[in-house]
Amino acid sequence: MATQLSPRRPTSGAADTPSVVVTTRSPAGAWWRAYRHHLRLLRNTAIAWTVALAGLGAGVVATFEDRLPTEAARAAAAATEGVPAFEALLGRFVRPDSLEGFVLSRWTGVFAIVVAVWGMLAATKLLRGAEEAGHTEPLRAGVLSPHGLLGAAVAAMLTWFALFAVAVGATHSAAGMDAATAWALGSAMGLLATTIAAVGTLVSQVAATRRRATQLVGTVLGVLLAVRVLAAATTTPDWVWWATPFGWIGFLHEIDEARTAVFTGFAVLVVLLFAAAFVVGRRDLHAGIVGGTEPAAARARPVGGQLGLTARTTGASMAGWAGVLAAAAFVFSALTDDFVAVFVDMDAEAAAIYEQMGYVALDTHEGYVAIVLGFFFVVGVALFSAVQAAAIREEEASWRIEHLLARPVGRVRWLVTRTLAAAIGVVVLGVVVGVVVWAATALGGATLAFSDALLAGVNLMPAALLFLGLGILVFGLAPRLTAPLTFGLVIATYLLDFVGPLLELPDGLLDVSPFRHLAAVPASDLDVIAALIMLAIGTLAALAGGAAFRYRDLKEA
Repeated sequence: MATQLSPRRPTSGAADTPSVVVTTRSPAGAWWRAYRHHLRLLRNTAIAWTVALAGLGAGVVATFEDRLPTEAARAAAAATEGVPAFEALLGRFVRPDSLEGFVLSRWTGVFAIVVAVWGMLAATKLLRGAEEAGHTEPLRAGVLSPHGLLGAAVAAMLTWFALFAVAVGATHSAAGMDAATAWALGSAMGLLATTIAAVGTLVSQVAATRRRATQLVGTVLGVLLAVRVLAAATTTPDWVWWATPFGWIGFLHEIDEARTAVFTGFAVLVVLLFAAAFVVGRRDLHAGIVGGTEPAAARARPVGGQLGLTARTTGASMAGWAGVLAAAAFVFSALTDDFVAVFVDMDAEAAAIYEQMGYVALDTHEGYVAIVLGFFFVVGVALFSAVQAAAIREEEASWRIEHLLARPVGRVRWLVTRTLAAAIGVVVLGVVVGVVVWAATALGGATLAFSDALLAGVNLMPAALLFLGLGILVFGLAPRLTAPLTFGLVIATYLLDFVGPLLELPDGLLDVSPFRHLAAVPASDLDVIAALIMLAIGTLAALAGGAAFRYRDLKEA
């Protein structure tokens, strides 16, 4: 706020009406308070991401000797360098049999994707999310200009990403990693989060809603990851790795002597993206180029009641996710033969090491499909559930729900309809992934039964439906925490399942992750008991959330 009004007693002889003292805050002071405000908005999630990622990564460093204790184990790890199927899954491999190469291979894969998702969510939440919730209007009404307010938000994001970079560098070097490589890794991860946040900042100035902004940034992420997969192909020239930031972080090993080029690329890209965001940042509140210029007739098109409205809102999101997952499934499945060929020629001792890590039947097409779907797509479908839970909360936070509840649409009916639509979306995504995997492997000449591929898609559903139910539970009990808690549960339990065995955590703790209880379908049979238990827990959680929502007050953003 630009001014502060405080009452003062009238002086002797003054009129009976009270007077006020007007205190004007300088633009610099207002900017500083806005900066601190944005720091607080990001604080809880930033601390959680930093502690989880830096801690898990340092744990990988500390347990390297336990994971690759023998020459045979290191030879098996070294054999994965340059293999297209492995690099498509985890990024560019350099000396994975060494401590630094082994740790970097983990960060270039799943960890890098998680860092990018954090950058995306931070930017869209701080900019479009705050604007939709009405938090931006009081700030813009003061002495801060649109560019000043945008600069305060950007500075807050950069502060947290810088602290994250320091945490990664410090913890990894303390755990035994080469100090120069550890700090290079931390800096690169901070810059990766900054780069994706810069994309989110730019898109938030262009898209008219937070949901549309998140979809656009997610599309950019998908394209960048697809380029990384393309770069892993045998016939692709090496320079294609430099066409995506996810490829740059594969050049952090000291052997490449490319760290200067990596940091220069990140710096140039970050400056260009933020500069573009500031150029288009002087706009009206709630205005946007994408999603805000539909013809009036399109906006007024009848939807056929609540069911039609739900089908329209959920269907659009489901179609987008289905397209991205289908494209990724096709690309990964096309690499089936390359991956299997590596393990067909691998000696028995090296293959046994991978089986101990949970990778079964790697010399078969079914084994490869089980790895791909269990590695990437199960978390993708689970994130769709988190998005749907957040979308349900968004309808309440934006007060759009009032227009429905003021009519003959009860709370329970509204929530049940939205939840069932999201559950149907999960089922559709699983079926789409299974069918595309079967088609891609068939076109590549691999032999994979249609029923096995479809069952592998079904195996993606129980965990996703569990997280959907948990999201509804959070929505009923603590609505403002729906998005952060649901997304946080998905990411935290996935990382626990992925990195927990590397850290040799107790089985009791590892069993907390639903992903740990999914069978490696189609290399093994579907674990029906585990699937039913997850469905039961998700259903009970959703029922409890619905009961809580029925009796609580509506909560604004």
